[in-house]
Amino acid sequence: MKINKSSFQFKAILVGILLLQFYIGFSQEEKNSTLYKTIMSKDSLLFNVGFNTCDISQFENLISDDFEFYHDKDSISDKTLFLQNLKKGICLSGKSYKVRRDLITGSTEIYPLTKNGVLYGALQTGIHQFFEISPGQKDKPGSTAKFTHVWLLQNGVWKLARSFSYDHQMKAAKTNK
Repeated sequence: MKINKSSFQFKAILVGILLLQFYIGFSQEEKNSTLYKTIMSKDSLLFNVGFNTCDISQFENLISDDFEFYHDKDSISDKTLFLQNLKKGICLSGKSYKVRRDLITGSTEIYPLTKNGVLYGALQTGIHQFFEISPGQKDKPGSTAKFTHVWLLQNGVWKLARSFSYDHQMKAAKTNK
């Protein structure tokens, strides 16, 4: 079978143009954009305030009613189960240690989700490191994991609708702290 070289080159160029258009159409947000800053602010409320200080009200306010959490080491949770696990797990009062989540510097990417040119959500990806904090001891590194969050605008308010935490590895990583 003889391959027409000019036809093959034309198809390769066409595929390249289509991939470039896809990349441009779905490129990540610039770090100084309003959307990037908004999602990073929500991330900070969720983790720096909610997770790191066990302020459960942050989770109650920031996650959607139909929230789903997917964890590669701990299965699937809905909003009710997720909040129960926080309260009975890492945020159980009287526990001798706490857990901290640090976002790995420079790892976050945010992609807008639009329909007919109207923003309805954002996809956030990144890497985070967890630490076990015990009084009087040096913070002990826990797992490093990748995450993907789906944030949706619901009645003009940003809500975390889906959360995926995966590729947990027990290795030290550079953090913001």
